[in-house]
Amino acid sequence: MKFNKILLLLTLLSITALQACKQTKTADNHPKESNKTLKHAELFSIDSTSDEFTKVTVYNPWDNQSIHSIYYLTRNKETQTPEDGLRVEIPLKEIVTTSATQVGFLSLLNELNKIKGITDINYVYNPYLLEQYRNKNIQDLGESFNINTEKLLMLNPEVIFTTAFNGDQSEGDKMKRLNQKPIYNIEWQEKSLLGRAEWIKFMGAFFDKNEMADSIFNDIEANYNQAKQIVAYVEKKPTILSGQDFRGTWSLPSGSSYAAQLFKDAKVDYHYKNDSTYQGSIPSSIEEALVYFHDADLWINVQAKSIEELEKENSKYKLFIAFKNKNVYNNNKRSNPVGGNDYWESGIARPDLLLKDLIKIAHPTLLEDYELTYTEKLN
Repeated sequence: MKFNKILLLLTLLSITALQACKQTKTADNHPKESNKTLKHAELFSIDSTSDEFTKVTVYNPWDNQSIHSIYYLTRNKETQTPEDGLRVEIPLKEIVTTSATQVGFLSLLNELNKIKGITDINYVYNPYLLEQYRNKNIQDLGESFNINTEKLLMLNPEVIFTTAFNGDQSEGDKMKRLNQKPIYNIEWQEKSLLGRAEWIKFMGAFFDKNEMADSIFNDIEANYNQAKQIVAYVEKKPTILSGQDFRGTWSLPSGSSYAAQLFKDAKVDYHYKNDSTYQGSIPSSIEEALVYFHDADLWINVQAKSIEELEKENSKYKLFIAFKNKNVYNNNKRSNPVGGNDYWESGIARPDLLLKDLIKIAHPTLLEDYELTYTEKLN
């Protein structure tokens, strides 16, 4: 049961953006905000043209990028804001968070101490938050999509940073009925790694840390582009396989996924790099994987901790060349026994480190002094 829940969470976090056709105006005739501060993210905008408030708009990836929600951020208690959005006084001081990705951004912004409640504590990696929970300074609010409302009302935070799975807003609607303020983060629907990472600017706005968020992202973007330059002239590309079979289905990244973009930028060859038939992942089987990937040089993103454990899960794994050569990697290097994994926390905010990890695996001589951050080789 625990393994199934982990796989579900990983699936939620690894879903990529829908390939919807972009329009100058959204479906409900609201023009998209002009935003010079955003370079890669497409699902939110920040408008600071008003002297009274900052307008933050989140767009709906499940409805042709119509407006999903609007937030008016103000530092003045007396400021009146338009009625078409949620009024939020900043900087925030007490919050609830419902996603590991939010933890990664809050950590970079040095705002973890503002978290008073969190969901799925058993899947949290951050040592500070776990210590705060043990010291009873943070409340466990249960599951992300089934929050303990009694505890939530007792905490009565200023806002709840939440998400929406495939457009489902039932939890957010329930929070509104309880006079709570849900703030929707849907960075996991961005198409690119840098697009997801740029949501640190979204989080930063609520803590009045726009300049800090911009600086952090600019450094991450620069590091990512520098890593790309390291492999710019690589000609020999190793082939790669990702993931593993789960209950008869092997979900492989589609050519339009952020994972495929990572493979491209790291100069590794991926069989489905040009296949955009599916928007997120390609449902396959172990037999199909054997047809196209049996001779892949590298195998990444497995859940097993050792070659022996992987073999016990399915003896057919022995037929892959990467298994025979023991070139198999998981992303569990920074994880804890209860299920927390930093790959799903800070990894979302640090695509530069994800790229360096893959370059180190695929082209080890190009990053001789680099130590893997999230990835480790199965022993």
